[in-house]
Amino acid sequence: MQDEKTLPDQHTTIKHMAHEALHDLMHFDTKLFKTISPALFKPGLLAEKTFKGGQDTYVTPFTLFVFLNFVFFIFKSPSLFQYPLEAFMNNAWLKSIVFKTQAELHLPLGILRERFNTAMHFEQKEYLVIMVPCFALLLQLLYVLKRRNFAEHLVFSLYFFAYFILLLILIPILLFCLEWLLNQLSIGAHPRYGDEQLIIVLFTLNFVHLLFAVKRVYRENWLLSALKSGLLSMMVIVLIAFVYRNALFFIVMHSIAEVS
Repeated sequence: MQDEKTLPDQHTTIKHMAHEALHDLMHFDTKLFKTISPALFKPGLLAEKTFKGGQDTYVTPFTLFVFLNFVFFIFKSPSLFQYPLEAFMNNAWLKSIVFKTQAELHLPLGILRERFNTAMHFEQKEYLVIMVPCFALLLQLLYVLKRRNFAEHLVFSLYFFAYFILLLILIPILLFCLEWLLNQLSIGAHPRYGDEQLIIVLFTLNFVHLLFAVKRVYRENWLLSALKSGLLSMMVIVLIAFVYRNALFFIVMHSIAEVS
């Protein structure tokens, strides 16, 4: 029986990916506009095309992720994964680290809070890359029998998080447009949303996207694809709520200590 592996090794090595990313960064043209639409509306297509090799129509995964991460970095998204110092004070261990840092730096808590929140405003978008290899590792575990190399899972992860960043950019814009429309129609009710509502929306959209993406790329039946997509969607939330969030806390605290 022929191996289900669809990608020649030369097209899915980290060295090859780095070479393509450098080429794209130096020749960044209309390929971006051709890539955004399938990234949003054709789940798994970009990864599948990358696996087959020999195509130069779309932006490579690493380049797309870096570009969108940069756009997200300068894009202001209120009420979306905001982590002020107060958000960490409910954890006794993290709270003790805050007070220890305060004592070591001889800073009033208010000044430490101000520095933390300012640093967090920038760092929270810069380190989304933390989640990409973690997600790729999850794919490696879920699809271990497929015998795909880690670079293939990394390609899939980069495209998925490119889609995820697009959602983070577009959802606040859509909510703003909805609020504007309600105002124009003189409807008194305004949409209220916080992290909880946005997480539900993101989980649902991620699940639908991943369902079609993993079905296209990993070629399993719909039931297995749905089960694994649900697990992956849940793990994205876990990565945000625990790994990404706590990693940011220590990165920001370290940066404050270094500056001081």
